[in-house]
Amino acid sequence: MEIAIVDDEKVIREQIKELAIRYAPDCNAKAYETGEALLAEGKKADIVFLDIQMEGMNGIDTARVLREKQEDTVLNFITGVKEYVFEAFDVAAFHYLLKPVDEKKFSEVFERAKKEVEKRKKQRQETVFIKTRNRSFTHIIS
Repeated sequence: MEIAIVDDEKVIREQIKELAIRYAPDCNAKAYETGEALLAEGKKADIVFLDIQMEGMNGIDTARVLREKQEDTVLNFITGVKEYVFEAFDVAAFHYLLKPVDEKKFSEVFERAKKEVEKRKKQRQETVFIKTRNRSFTHIIS
């Protein structure tokens, strides 16, 4: 499982990375200081923990770009302010964690996010797209 952590605060990046590895030892967790750094790498992440207030491109704008490229990423915001909660819905955020991040709350959200990743992967595997010259079909295999 690929996990990306994006926060301009080093202590938060380290905390979230440590928690992710603790609750999913087989995951590949990578931390980024900016949204631009995450996007520049172009690597697909199953779960993203994303700060909202950052220098340069903020987390909401980063999430919009991510959504265009990686529709099924499970996106979680981490922020110190509640005002952005409605904007988080605009980019289909999975959850919204407030700083300082509580370990118990993180573990609950992370467990649900992991289940969501598995559900989305299974849905992708069970869907067949058929395209002919004139029509397109989607078939879900049961």
